[in-house]
Amino acid sequence: MIRNPFKEADANKRKRSSDILKSGFDFNKVVNKRARILILSVFACFLAMAFRLIQIQLIENENYAIKLEAFTQKNQIESPPRGIMVDRNGVVLVDNEEIVNITYYPQKDLDSYSNAKWELAYRFAVQFEISSDSISERDWKDYYLIVAGTTRANAQLLTEEEQNQLKNKELSESQAYALKISRITKEMIQDLKNEAQSEDDIQKKRLSNEQKYIAWPVMMKMEKATILSSSVIVENASEQATAYLIEHKEEFGGFDISTDSKRVYPYGSTLRDVFGKVSTTGLEEESKDFYQANGYALNDEFGSSGLEQQYESYLSGTRTVKQITYDEDTKNPIFTTIQEGKKGYDMQLTIDIDLQQRVDAILQNTLTEAQSNANRKNFKEMFFMLMNPQNGEILVMSGQQIQDDGSFIPFASGNYLQNFMPGSTVKLATLYMGLNEGAVKPGEVILDAPMYFKGGLVKGSYSNKGLINDIQTIRQSSNVYMFHIAIRLGGGHYTPNGTLYLPDIESAYQIFRKYYSMFGLGTKTQIDLSYEETGVAGTDDQPGKLLDFSIGQYETYTPIQLLQYVSMVGTGYKVQPHLMKQIYEINDKETVVLQHQTKVLDTLNGNTEYIDRIKEGMRLCVLSGSCGSGLGSLNKDIAAKSGTAEVGMADSGTSNSLMIGFAPSDEPTVSFVCVAPSSTTGQLQGNVCSVVSTKVMAEYYKTYE
Repeated sequence: MIRNPFKEADANKRKRSSDILKSGFDFNKVVNKRARILILSVFACFLAMAFRLIQIQLIENENYAIKLEAFTQKNQIESPPRGIMVDRNGVVLVDNEEIVNITYYPQKDLDSYSNAKWELAYRFAVQFEISSDSISERDWKDYYLIVAGTTRANAQLLTEEEQNQLKNKELSESQAYALKISRITKEMIQDLKNEAQSEDDIQKKRLSNEQKYIAWPVMMKMEKATILSSSVIVENASEQATAYLIEHKEEFGGFDISTDSKRVYPYGSTLRDVFGKVSTTGLEEESKDFYQANGYALNDEFGSSGLEQQYESYLSGTRTVKQITYDEDTKNPIFTTIQEGKKGYDMQLTIDIDLQQRVDAILQNTLTEAQSNANRKNFKEMFFMLMNPQNGEILVMSGQQIQDDGSFIPFASGNYLQNFMPGSTVKLATLYMGLNEGAVKPGEVILDAPMYFKGGLVKGSYSNKGLINDIQTIRQSSNVYMFHIAIRLGGGHYTPNGTLYLPDIESAYQIFRKYYSMFGLGTKTQIDLSYEETGVAGTDDQPGKLLDFSIGQYETYTPIQLLQYVSMVGTGYKVQPHLMKQIYEINDKETVVLQHQTKVLDTLNGNTEYIDRIKEGMRLCVLSGSCGSGLGSLNKDIAAKSGTAEVGMADSGTSNSLMIGFAPSDEPTVSFVCVAPSSTTGQLQGNVCSVVSTKVMAEYYKTYE
């Protein structure tokens, strides 16, 4: 048995434990010592508390009084006039006009949707003749929900299963609300309005549903007023209305007169859709959280689209803050300004409004003249843009839609919101891809003649070009040359009457999209606007579609994408197009707050000599008249490429006309794009964009010679 080496030590330890137990223990001494420690600790705590109370009540009393006042103080925030917009030459495009509004700020102790509030809204609506047409159909659905009441509305508008789901929180309140709104009809609203009043309501002198119907356009806006923000009830009120309210203010508690500004447009509807809208009806549900997080009140105006939205933080300015107190007798609010607001910064755009108007007129005249041509019966809209390809400054963004009565709707935003089949304009990118990938060699000659495939498939150019090289294929717009590039990139080889077999078809599509996106086709241009379309990508990636892809008959692009693309061909790099030139202090162009810096998004990936060959083909297209005789007649160094794209059903005979280009051909200072959707139906007509491009470039040279 192994000996325990710790046995002796353990024995000694136990012996010492017994000695400790045998020693005396003074219990009172221990308790008294702990009691003294506790008493001292409590005394120290009371001493610290007393010191803190003296500090708060005497030393820091004034600071805390200020904090209490700030915490309990109610402030109203008002939006100042927004910054104006001018064109590149300082001409005012978007201005402000002072107007007088009738506003409402909630009275103290007047509850939401109370009888007293309904009566106040009804009296105001009757006296100031507020029309039921002043609000939207969507707003009337809210009238139904409020007047019918939650219980009744749920029973009428939700199924029993949906009501149970709502009760069990399987259906959210917002989801239930959306369902109810979608199920309310005009007939239901009218039936509710015409319901007979109950005896109880009559005895208690409550408004009837019909009276509430009259009051709703006012009541709805009154309910949007909060303790931080008044609500505009009547915008741009008449002198008679404001005078009456001032004389009878005691009858309309909470209503007041205020001055405000509204946007005015010296050039009417020109570029209005690009400038964007300013919402004056309060924050929208989908963006409410964002704006509130940035200090906006529910009823603040804000840029809701276009440039107004994109540059909201600069255009909106600094808001006025007013302290709110209440009259002890009338309970009406009293406003005292504690912070003066500041008008928003002014913004200079890259647009030349004079040239813009001349281009608009050219497009309108073209569309008007086309209406008498039976083969242009579907030609209803047209787009044109001019841009400096070196820095992305947009000089002109024109879009026009003609109506059946011959009037026009300006649609400049269609340049970045609409997408179209581009046709032969993409051949510049296809040829560069073919050269850079080694599918064809510089100067290589290919026979442009119809290509026959097994199964009866025939592919060819609009007319046979014969033997042509890479430069001539751009000048003459050969489809066949592009088809050979596509077949070779797909790993195939053309055999007359053979199968169109492309073993590397997936790789070929990837190469196509890589090069096209490098040029800006199918990707966002990053124009300084809140939204832009990117076009529609093809999904049927079959061998025959690859051939269509190579000549612009597969995927769709926006006019501004085509402009960015041709600009890159001209310069060798892709820049961000933009409309904002600079933002500066009010009436002080010397104090620049923000200036747009040229942003290069991509550079040409490959041999720049190939681009030079493509540019030579574009220049010859103009000089030879292949792009139309007009551009050549200007006697300017212009490089261009025309395009025609079949759209709609295969047998409809409908096609788009396009033209893209730049000038001069070396180190260009202007690039252009023209898109005329469905400009031919039936018998093929001349490329209308060739004529329009000639007219526009002539106008351009008058200003920028």
